[in-house]
Amino acid sequence: MKIKSLIAMSVIAAILVSLTPAPRALADGAASTRNILLGVGAAAATLIIINHNKKVHQQYAQDAQAQAALASQRDDARAAYKAEVRAYDNQVAVTSELKKEVAVKDQMINQQKTAIDQLQTQLAQMGVQTQTVAAAPAPAPKKVAPAIAAHSAQIVSYGWGLL
Repeated sequence: MKIKSLIAMSVIAAILVSLTPAPRALADGAASTRNILLGVGAAAATLIIINHNKKVHQQYAQDAQAQAALASQRDDARAAYKAEVRAYDNQVAVTSELKKEVAVKDQMINQQKTAIDQLQTQLAQMGVQTQTVAAAPAPAPKKVAPAIAAHSAQIVSYGWGLL
């Protein structure tokens, strides 16, 4: 029981000590003002550092965006250059093929001229005279008058065609 009573007395003593009024803190106005100014200074410094970091990160973001835009333009320029090179190569290939076709046609024309010259020589040796004849122009087609024009007095139209 002694322990129980000892514990009970210490609890009562603790409650009584906590109920006693606390003595007033002795502080002059200078310390209070100094603490307020230090708190305001710390808050201002914190805001300045936060704003500075925000501006620095904004600048980093703008620099990164500018670098990305330049890289995109560079890539676009490379792609455009490659496309132009491909188009030029294709045009060179087409031109080469056209030159080959023209050369083949010229060769065929020269062969035909040579064959015509040989035929004319053979005909001349046989005693046949040849003349170059121009092709006659094709006659113009005759205009046929429409059959309806003869009966134009009988045509009645109500906007739905001819009756």
